[in-house]
Amino acid sequence: MEKSELQKLTDNKSERIACELSKGKSAVWTHFAHVAVDGTAVPFVKCVKCSSVLQWKSRDGTSGLHSHVEYCKSRAPQRKITSLSGFASVIQTPKLPSSVKSDVANVMVRWCAKDIRFLKSLHYLTYLTFLNISSRLS
Repeated sequence: MEKSELQKLTDNKSERIACELSKGKSAVWTHFAHVAVDGTAVPFVKCVKCSSVLQWKSRDGTSGLHSHVEYCKSRAPQRKITSLSGFASVIQTPKLPSSVKSDVANVMVRWCAKDIRFLKSLHYLTYLTFLNISSRLS
């Protein structure tokens, strides 16, 4: 079986794949699991941290595995957004030119001066959102 096929099966969490942590002497084995396909051992291991599949046979030793562990450590951790405030901190607010801000403010002032009754028909939260946005524009 090719490495790319095995990686796809692993990524899709196929029931054909079984991984077993090694009981090897080297500390590197805490980071890898031996792979079996359909109950048959194959010459591959899977990184526990990043789920990458690496070709490996016992005669290869562990230096390549050590290199992969160092590579995994050096990769920047992926930022997971777990709350709305975390999501908001990721979003970049676009910078509007002052001329656009001024134009929007002028339009809203004219609109309100013409017919203030529109505010009565707006839902309260929509109105608060509008106020929040308009305060950021000025």
